[in-house]
Amino acid sequence: MTTELWAETATPDLPKTTSTTVNRDFRSTEMHLMNEALARAHCTEQRERAMEEQRVRRVLAIRRMDRRAARAAQRARNLAAAAVALRSSAY
Repeated sequence: MTTELWAETATPDLPKTTSTTVNRDFRSTEMHLMNEALARAHCTEQRERAMEEQRVRRVLAIRRMDRRAARAAQRARNLAAAAVALRSSAY
């Protein structure tokens, strides 16, 4: 003879667990995990956006430095040409 123990008969002093309680707990856990996944996706999106903005700022800074170097080189060429012209006119 086999006897089956049910949750209700094995622990009469504990409240009965119904399938709706288990289902509700599962949904609660599922919702919690879904919120974590949404938060993780949001953080990932923010991090990617920040990295893209950082790349854009870096490219703009490089372009700015390149223009500054080009202007400095042009000033140096102009000064060298002026020095040569002054020197040749002195003789």
